[in-house]
Amino acid sequence: MTYKAQLTSEILEDLYRHKVFFRYNSPPLQDGRYGWVKEDTEVSLPSPVTLEQNSALYGGPYRGLVGGGSASGFNSIGSFSYTYSALPHEVSIGRYCSISTGLKILDSTHPTDTITSSAITFRPRNKLFSEHMTPQLHEHSKTFPVRPTAFPIIEHDVWIGSNVVLSPRIRIGTGAVIAAGSLVTKDVAPYTIVGGNPAQPIRRRFTDELCTALIDSRWWNYEPTQVFNQDLRAIETLIDRIKDNLIEPYEPWSITLGKNID
Repeated sequence: MTYKAQLTSEILEDLYRHKVFFRYNSPPLQDGRYGWVKEDTEVSLPSPVTLEQNSALYGGPYRGLVGGGSASGFNSIGSFSYTYSALPHEVSIGRYCSISTGLKILDSTHPTDTITSSAITFRPRNKLFSEHMTPQLHEHSKTFPVRPTAFPIIEHDVWIGSNVVLSPRIRIGTGAVIAAGSLVTKDVAPYTIVGGNPAQPIRRRFTDELCTALIDSRWWNYEPTQVFNQDLRAIETLIDRIKDNLIEPYEPWSITLGKNID
């Protein structure tokens, strides 16, 4: 199934009004460009993507690893999040996330349950292998999924340092921190700081009880001018205010790009 989005001047001007940026503190549409986005570009999407107000996709078009393909540079992102790294369409980012440069997704693979892991098993048009292709290799190449079937999910309030690598099919929990240069191959628990190759837990940001209470409060769904209008380290006070219904829900403007054309 394929989805299309036409980035008209009206859409780009709407994005600017709602502070969805494609360059740091981006100026409005000028000379047919808004940040790295060109006016009237039509993008193809495997599924619709939703952009919430006050967010930023600074990375530009995505260029995957060898075999991973490329993409438009649009992916779903929540309010107050930004990424300096271009990401595949399928990666979703929650609210209040901070993603540095150099983030890579392991977006292609080789088989490990066949006689060889060589690309001869799935690249029949590669001239390295062409005169040695058998019917069995051709048949296997039709069914082997080079790209992963699931991509990372980045929840809320996640901080990812520079030059991090994420495996496919993992979830980065709310409040997690990933140290620069890390290779993350497993899910990261909420409010956990990890680092290394492969990444290992270093510590939790708060006590287990406080981490659970923060997750239960779903503070990122509340009006930020009320969430952040007291001591920023008084976390228990914030949780109590949410429990007592003293903070209003946050209802951001958003736009969903992608119209089914199949």
